[in-house]
Amino acid sequence: MFDLIIKNITQRKLRTGLTVFGIALGIFAVIVMGGMSEHFNITFDRSISLTADKIRVLPEGGLFGGGLNESKVREVKRIPGVADAYAMLQAPLDPESLGFFGGDTIIGIPPDKLESALKDTKLTQGRFLVTGDGYRAVVGSSVAREFNLNVGDEIEIKSKRALRTTSITDKRNFTVVGILEYTGSFFDNSVAVPLDRAQKFYKKENTVSLILAVPDPNTDPEDLSKRIALNVEKVTTFSPAELKRQIEQSLIVFSLITISAAVLAAIIGGLSVMNTMLMSVSERTKEFGLMKALGAETKDILFMTMGEAALMGILGGIFGILGGEVLVYYLNDFLASRGTTLFTITPRLLAIAIVFATLLGMLSGTYPAYRAAKMSPMEALRYE
Repeated sequence: MFDLIIKNITQRKLRTGLTVFGIALGIFAVIVMGGMSEHFNITFDRSISLTADKIRVLPEGGLFGGGLNESKVREVKRIPGVADAYAMLQAPLDPESLGFFGGDTIIGIPPDKLESALKDTKLTQGRFLVTGDGYRAVVGSSVAREFNLNVGDEIEIKSKRALRTTSITDKRNFTVVGILEYTGSFFDNSVAVPLDRAQKFYKKENTVSLILAVPDPNTDPEDLSKRIALNVEKVTTFSPAELKRQIEQSLIVFSLITISAAVLAAIIGGLSVMNTMLMSVSERTKEFGLMKALGAETKDILFMTMGEAALMGILGGIFGILGGEVLVYYLNDFLASRGTTLFTITPRLLAIAIVFATLLGMLSGTYPAYRAAKMSPMEALRYE
């Protein structure tokens, strides 16, 4: 039966090729858009895991709701169950060139807290920040690659502020003392500098973006997060579990948006399979009648016709995956020179793509197969 399926789809090479191309185009879109969705899921997961033991304390309006006074750190530390707390100041590395999805980020942090914040992350070169460091920086792997940095090199940091009707751009060079290993998280695009130097450079003395609170080993982070929110004024808190829930909800929406366009393209490819199979059934009416007259059962006709549709779906899926992987490879290679990546092809995505292509082909061939299988031998043989 399989050799008959192969023979049938190769007899009409142009039509089969166009149909396979339609499926391939849809699966190509699934791979590219799905690769972006997978990348962001993995990046968020790894970013959270690095600070999974800490509670985030933010201004009432969230990270973009302004800043916190640095005195809030002392208030957080006084809450029973808090083992430690320290502040961070976040800002874009270059406000004039934010790039896609935010770009590189400055993280101002007390030098002695950097290792704690990054949780077991190692260095490929140099050292971490230490107390007393001035204009020194530890850069993420993507930033180091983007600017071709090694320990001892300098990286330029910019800030932009409004002054009446104009804006002023300030610049300052920081000396690189360490380069982080690749983490697959947002820290790859970060530049960590001493908090006091960041505050001075950005003219935000005593102001921070957020506070990380470390719970005591025997303290429930969920309860501690609520206690901090109740006892410290004008802050909002996120426990590790709560933050993960919030991010997962956002990622679901992002995934739906990115995948929906790809699925639409794949469905259009499925319609081309259905159209091809309907034309094929119409052209082979007498052939099916002859097969039935010679003893072929309904299930044989059904299996053969659906098998043809499924095979075209599989071929389209394979070509779509190969095309998507090639494009993703070159896009990531291009973006790597700019310090970022946007796509990750996972085994899960590949499995979904090939299964989706096969099912799409089979489902698209169901109606044509049903029409072929229900023909009576006499009617089919009389068909002209």
